[in-house]
Parts: sequence; structure tokens; C-alpha cells
Amino acid sequence: MSDTARLSLPLMEAAQSEKHVTHNEALVVLDALVGLNLIDRDLFEPAGGESDGDAYLVASPATGDWAGEEGRIASMIDGGWRFYDPFDGLIAHVVDEATFIVHVNGGWVELASQLALQNLPLLGLGTKATETQRLAVKSDEVLYSHDDVTPGTGNMVVTLNKAADANDAGHAYKIGWQARALVGLFGDGDYRVKVSTDGASFLSALEVDHATGVVSFPSGVRGVREALSAARTYYVDGAGGDDTNDGMSAATAFATIQRGVDAVAAIDMAGHSATISVAAGTYPEIVVLKDLIGGRCIIQGATGVASDVIVQPGGGSTFLGIGISGTWDLRHMQLGGSTAISRCIHMDSGRLDFQNINFDTIGPAFNQAHIYAIGSAQINGVDDYAIIGGGGCHVYADRRGSISVYGRTITLIGIPDFTARFAVASTLGCVYLPNNTWSGPATGQRYFARIRGTIFVNGAGALHLPGDAAGTLSEDGWYV
Repeated sequence: MSDTARLSLPLMEAAQSEKHVTHNEALVVLDALVGLNLIDRDLFEPAGGESDGDAYLVASPATGDWAGEEGRIASMIDGGWRFYDPFDGLIAHVVDEATFIVHVNGGWVELASQLALQNLPLLGLGTKATETQRLAVKSDEVLYSHDDVTPGTGNMVVTLNKAADANDAGHAYKIGWQARALVGLFGDGDYRVKVSTDGASFLSALEVDHATGVVSFPSGVRGVREALSAARTYYVDGAGGDDTNDGMSAATAFATIQRGVDAVAAIDMAGHSATISVAAGTYPEIVVLKDLIGGRCIIQGATGVASDVIVQPGGGSTFLGIGISGTWDLRHMQLGGSTAISRCIHMDSGRLDFQNINFDTIGPAFNQAHIYAIGSAQINGVDDYAIIGGGGCHVYADRRGSISVYGRTITLIGIPDFTARFAVASTLGCVYLPNNTWSGPATGQRYFARIRGTIFVNGAGALHLPGDAAGTLSEDGWYV
């Protein structure tokens, strides 16, 4: 009688008697080795209490009923032990270790070490992969470590490669599958960290320019200011912008001038200038100016035509600077346009220069003025401008405030009326208006100076300023 080559199964021979014995023996071997289930592979002798069908890998040095059977498979059959030699390719499940092993080159190794997982179409660990998410993992933790087994180089690098600048390569962090943060290269070559409250609109928290390596913080940094390495322009577009944008281009413009002011106030200009370029349109907002660090900021209408950009809040002041430092510069805009507005420019500190501004209608009360400077504020007209609407006053310098317009042409359109006075200086305030050309008439009293307030016109005379009524002085006020 002969046996099979691999499992040593006994073969029945011609004219063999009691063929069932040979057949049953073959079945016993098959039952022991096919789907081999090893209860343990570390025992030297039986622990006792085994049942038929239990199988073990005999450890060395074997003793007791397993003596001399080291490395063989012990299987209990009919209350006794039978031993089988393992062969290459035999796979076994080790119950107490919850692992699979395979016999290779005369020894046992972990089955996982022999699996060549190459070019798999999908791989899901703890979950199901899809055609678009070909690798899917559900786990409390995922570990990546350098190769300390082969060993390798000691390095550990994860690479995310995208096809072109316009594509994305990065990490998306989500809560309930709603994106809250994006980190990486999104839409270009610059490294960005973006955050969101709704998964739809994102704010750039950090940007690294891939060409220069310069780091910027478009939304500002608490306690740390971004320092500019060159002049910067922010863009505002009331029709097409969004205050959640970064404002760094016309395509990603802010919606309000105030958002542009906030962005500039959050940086250190480091000797450079910043510009807020405002697209044509009407902006119904009070713009609160803030401290500037390291440079001056220009807020200007993008077209250069003053009437194209109208700043017209529902009340209060159009541009308001309270307790600030630094120099602001307004250009190419129209301010006012409602008697509910008290002042077009109101400063109690800092410096503001303006040019090519249209001053429109404001409220008629005595303390309502197109230009109002109080305290340490300095407001300067540095180029020609126009007055297209009246109000209480055109210029009002109070309590050491200073307003200066020197050698400019001021065009008055439509005979604006000033119900208080055209120019007022009070309590050491100074209105400096020498050598100007006033083109066009106005109605109302020309000037009023009191409590050592000074209006200086360089001796041009009592009729020099616009108006149709004589000016007055009181309490050591000066008009010279």
C-alpha cells in the first residue's frame, strides 16, 4: 500500500481486503490537517482534559505523552495522540494567539509576512472602501513609524502628491463629516491652514508663500502681528465680496470697508504701506479706524472717481477714529448724503489725510461737520476736493484738534448751505486754511472762533471763506 505525496494519505490497492480501513485512515488525516486549528503552539506536554479533534504544535523539549515529538502536530483521535509532520504550505490558525501561521522552508512564520499585498483595487480596514476612497480605515489610532525591523534608514516621510497647482493635496479635518479645517496645498502651491464653522466658507488662518517662504496670518494673530516684507493691497467689493474671504485679490475681496480696516490693523506694516482698494458702489457703514503699526494705510476708490464709491451710513460718522495712532489716507470717495449723518470724518487722535473727496449733505446742527478734529487729531487736505452738500459746518477743530488744507482748490457745487458756520475753531482748536481757491458759492456764516481757537487764512480777509454772512469771534478767538 502506498501514500499520497503531500498529506501521506493511505491509498487503497487493487484486490485489497477491508478497504474501508484504508479509506477511514485517510479521512482521519484529512480531518486533522485540513483547516488546521492549533489550540496552542507553546506547550511541551498535554495539559490534560483534551478532546478528540484538539490539535497542538509540540514545543521543544517535549515531555510526557509528547516526548520525542518536537515540532510535530499532535492531534487527539479516539482518546489517543497521533503525530503528523508539517510540510511547506500548510496553514494553521493558532487559537490562543488569534493569528495565522504558515510552514515555509522547514519552519513556521506569520502568514501576514508572506502576503504580497500589491496592486489591490480596494482595501478597507474596519470599514468598506469605495471607488473614490480606495483605502478606508476605522480605528482609534493609526501608527506610522520608521522601519526598525529591516532595519531601514530611520526616516518616516508621508507624501501627498497632486497633479498640478490648481488641484488639492492636504488633510481635511471634520466633525460629523463636516469640514472644519483644511491643511495643505489647496488650489495653488502655497501652504495654508483654513478653518470653518459650517464646512462651506473658510477663513485662512496661516499662509506660507511657496515662492518666498514668507508666512502670513490673513485673519490676524492674537499677541503676534504679521510683518509685511512689501506693500500690500486688500480689496473690497460690496456687490461681489465676502468678509470671510482673505481680501488679497479682486476675486477674493471683502464685502465691507470695515473688514479691510480690521485686516490692516492686525498686521505690522514694518515700514511698508497698505492699501484698501474699494470697488464702485454704495457702502452703508460706519467705518471705525484703528491703530496702525509700522506704516500708513490708504483707503481709496478703485476707479479714481470720487462719486463711484459712496460711503453713506444710516447715521453717525462715516469715518470714525477714536483713541487711535498712525496715519490713515482717504482718496477718491464720496462721504455723507443724509441729514442723519453727523460727520463725514471724525477724529480725536491720530492723523488722517484726504484728497479727491466729495463731501455730501450731513446734519445741520452746530456740532455736525464734514470734517471734525478734536483732541490730538490732525486732519489734512493734501489735494483738491469738492463740497456737494451742506450741513452744520464744513470744518470744526475743537479742544486742540487741528485741520489743515493748504494751497488747494475746493470746488463747491450747488450752493451748499452751512447753518452754523463754514469753519469753526474752539478751545485751542486750529483750522489752517491759507492760500486755497474756493470755487463756487455757499450760504451761511463764514467762520466762528472762540476760546483761543484759531482760523488761519494767511491774511486773506474776512470774505475769503465761502458763505454769505460775516464771521464772528468770541472769548479770544482768532481769525488771521
